[in-house]
Amino acid sequence: MLQQNEKITALYCRLSQEDELAGESGSIQHQKQILTEYAEKNGFSNPKIWADDGYSGVSFDRPAYNEMMAEVEAGNVSTIIVKDHSRLGRNRLVMGYLMEEKFPDYGIRYIAINDGVDTDKGVDESLAIRDLFNEWHARDTSKKIKAVKMAAAKRGERIGSKPPYGYRKDPNDPKRIVPNEDTAPVVRRIFALCASGFGPSKIARILQEEQVISPTIYDYRTYGTNSAALKLDKPFAWSGRTVSGILEHEEYIGTTVNCRSYIPSFKSKKSKGTPPEKWLRFENTHEPLIDRETWDIVQRVRQGKRRPNKMGKQDMLSGLVECETCGTKHYLCRCGSWNEEQYTYTCGKYHKHKEECTPHTIKVMALHQIVLAEIQRVTAEAKEHTEQFLRQAMDKHQSQLKQELSAKTRELEKVQKRLTDLDKLLKKAFEQLALENLSETQFKALTGNYETERQELTQHFGKLEHEIHSGKDTMLNAERFLTIVDRYTDIQKLTPAIVREFVEKIVVYERSEPWKKKNYTQQVDVYFNFVGKV
Repeated sequence: MLQQNEKITALYCRLSQEDELAGESGSIQHQKQILTEYAEKNGFSNPKIWADDGYSGVSFDRPAYNEMMAEVEAGNVSTIIVKDHSRLGRNRLVMGYLMEEKFPDYGIRYIAINDGVDTDKGVDESLAIRDLFNEWHARDTSKKIKAVKMAAAKRGERIGSKPPYGYRKDPNDPKRIVPNEDTAPVVRRIFALCASGFGPSKIARILQEEQVISPTIYDYRTYGTNSAALKLDKPFAWSGRTVSGILEHEEYIGTTVNCRSYIPSFKSKKSKGTPPEKWLRFENTHEPLIDRETWDIVQRVRQGKRRPNKMGKQDMLSGLVECETCGTKHYLCRCGSWNEEQYTYTCGKYHKHKEECTPHTIKVMALHQIVLAEIQRVTAEAKEHTEQFLRQAMDKHQSQLKQELSAKTRELEKVQKRLTDLDKLLKKAFEQLALENLSETQFKALTGNYETERQELTQHFGKLEHEIHSGKDTMLNAERFLTIVDRYTDIQKLTPAIVREFVEKIVVYERSEPWKKKNYTQQVDVYFNFVGKV
């Protein structure tokens, strides 16, 4: 501990991004000058400056402030001087604690020059009122900034300060992004690997083996950006989570996505996720790194993702096979064998609850042959009789889609009506409770059931809306099937990339005689992307 006559006079400066609007009068340099001159003029010895540039006064998690308070708690500071009382902070609860408890406990003299505050001369109630006004100022400023950002977000401008990995800011227009020559190839490789059937964890291992620098290390070396995930001793440490995040970013197809998250309070720095249906999307705002076909393949791979089996392998049809009776995804069973010819797909519901469905079992190798044969047949027909094939396939598929969409729309209307009825019932229950016609126990039992049903219906409502939207989008893009066909000349072998390019789903029917191992028939329907079952 320093001797009493060696104690520090702490000169504290702070400037937030909002305060920069005040101009030079509020700058860090101007604050330092005023504080230094004040200390010299009034005989404060051993002055030391701490400055936080670009930090809000609402939060007290600031590097220079924390360093200064560490010296306070070590007993090395006698006086703290600021230009304005608001420079120390704009959170009335924390400021009250500092003024009334922390500073007195450590014998700190506190001076705010422009506000005439000097704790050696006493502190009256007006300081608490000043703290309240300072907090209100921060709240109002936060509202204005949010309003400006929201207006920009609705115009389709990028409101994120950091470009996604693979892009950099356009030097001629900081609000726009352009491909980064260093990292864009890595993004394209990640998508290509995923389209080929590799999962995020496997892709991460491949990048690590190839010694590709991780995004956090690249940002640190290029821009000096620090983060909690930064590991300087592991420059090639890619993770499955990082890869997954890249595979889900719509920016890579040229779409700007705003309002993915929000901050619930101006005092908080922790953001919360916004539901995807409330995101603001603007297409064709910048140069894409990934073409739409590759993006669609990857998203289908991600939607149908399944964990590898205990041998570390994942079948290329995993996530695409479903039961005709109950619609449940099929479960890949190794059947206690190391021989892949013995592997089977079985109804997932039957696997867990045998009383609710039947096996619908089919050999994996047989299913591979069926899918390959169907792809070969359909692509051959599409190439030989292009116009006729597309017209028939698209007409049939769109007719099926229209029927499905009509059914889902009717179901959506029923769900919407029931939700409206539940709101009325809940309101009526509250009224009956207020009129004492219901006991507290009856009210909780009644509204608990209503609330549970409402939550389930709300989730179902969102799912139906998404399915209807996806169905309409598929109808509008049915011609893209021919583009996929044109990319392949002679398909002789089934690969993960070919499967994801062509196949939407595979529906397996029950065997004609479920428990026979030979001499039975079994129907399998292969549904193709954009044209359905051909």
